[in-house]
Parts: sequence; structure tokens; C-alpha cells
Amino acid sequence: MHKFLRAAGFSEYDTEGPVYRLIRNIVAVPDNLSARLELGDGCVLFEYRMPVNSYIGLCAAIVQSGSEFSEIQYYYPYFNTGEISTEAVCTVERHTPTETYSGIIDEYNIALSLIFFISNPLDYRLRADAGMTTQFRGTSLTAFANEATILLPVVQNEELPEDLEAELEQERLMAAARNGDESAIETLTASDIDMYQEISERIESEDLYSLVDQSFMPCGVECDQYSVIGVITELADTVNEFTGEALWLIRISGNDVEFWMCMRKEDLLGEPMKGRRIKCRLWMTGRVNMSF
Repeated sequence: MHKFLRAAGFSEYDTEGPVYRLIRNIVAVPDNLSARLELGDGCVLFEYRMPVNSYIGLCAAIVQSGSEFSEIQYYYPYFNTGEISTEAVCTVERHTPTETYSGIIDEYNIALSLIFFISNPLDYRLRADAGMTTQFRGTSLTAFANEATILLPVVQNEELPEDLEAELEQERLMAAARNGDESAIETLTASDIDMYQEISERIESEDLYSLVDQSFMPCGVECDQYSVIGVITELADTVNEFTGEALWLIRISGNDVEFWMCMRKEDLLGEPMKGRRIKCRLWMTGRVNMSF
């Protein structure tokens, strides 16, 4: 999460020394204190949030032991949109070394469990300490990318009714396979083999990004990072008012997953427009709606 400070317009602070000076400045402003959590044994976690415009900000958490010792437990950029991306049930899992959490949503349309970094971790912790539910509905998905490339769209034929029926059948088979249905697993495997053969034949005469319209795949060893090719459905620009860096806010649809992404204008190759595609590696975050 630290490496994506650049995507939120903090490029001059994406090294160890400068970012610590920035966090000290954030902590020095009492109005930036957003939450307080008693950890026991005299330790207290203080969470500070510094907004840099109406959507983007920087969160930092300091653990204080007594009156003398304190340390930075975590820091990350956050992105608040106020939009609900999915109503699917979200399960929360704690990260071992810090008071941060991952959210897990089963999105059958991308054939994997969507894992993201929860950007309001103390809201969850305080709720859990009060004995309230640990599963939620209503998640605002957002993302950060350090670089991206614009791709032209591909021509799409109108979807036929039988294609819609096939899509629904595919979703049914995915759900059955997750529950251990061997027949569904065998059917999906055979379908994948047929698709592989078709792609192998077409790739000899067609461009890769004409064959792959959209994709949403885990990337690297960190479970909340993805390699995505998606369609731009909405576009806005803003600025990090603290650093003055210009930012793009891009709404993306990738394999039916809808989310907003933030990145620096300087790091985007190509001219973004609604309807064009974008290819990037991103860090998926999300704000879990605690009102459900």
C-alpha cells in the first residue's frame, strides 16, 4: 500500500524519509485525528486522516505506549466516492502484523474471490469490539494505479438472447463448482479447453487486445493487486491540494466489476475518453458500509 502513495499525488513523499516527515506534520494537527482505539497494556492507537481534496486523502496510524514511546503502525492513501459498487456479502479478515483488514467478496462473474484492502479499518474494529456483525453488504470499491495505458475499444456485436442464457448458465456452473459439484467442474474444464483452442487459432492472425476485450486477474504475490483491462465509463480530473499534482479519477468496468480508480495524470499513457479501454496494474481498496 505504501508504493501507491504516488498514485494519490504524493510522488515526492514515496520514499521512507520524506513520508515520515509528512506523517509527523499530519499528526501535529489535532483536527486530523479521526479515531482512537485502546489496544491494552497501556497502548493506544490513534488514526489520523488528512484529506487533500473532496475524494482523496492520506491515513496514518500511530501506536503510543505510555507518554514516551510511539511508532507508525501503518499509512496509506484512501479514496472516498460515496457510491456502492456491490451489494454482495463482504467477509473481513485481519492482517497479522497491523490493525488493518482485507475484505473478501465472492464475485462469480470474474471467477474468483475479490480481495481488497479495507480503507476504514477502525470502523470495523470498533464495531467488532462492540459484538456487532462481521459480515456486511454494501462496499464502495476504489483503486490506485502508478501507471496505465489507454487502449482503443473493440467493436461489439449486440448480445443475442442465447448468449445471455449461456452467461447465466456459466454463473450457475461457477456457483456449483465452488460448492464441490464434480459435474460442474468437469463442464467448466471442458469449456476452458475449447476456449483455449479457439484463442490459439485466432491469435495467429489477430491482435491480443482484440481477442481480450476485458480482464480482471490477480497480479503478483500481494492478494489485493490486480492486472486489469476495463472500459472507461466515467472520467473526472482533480488535484492533490497538498502537493499540487494533477490527478485522474476514472470509473472503470472490468468483467462487470465497477469501481473508481485514481492516478497521476503524468503516469497515464494515452488520452482517456469514455468508451475507451484502460490497461493497468492496480491496488484494490474499498470502504465497507457499516450501516447494514
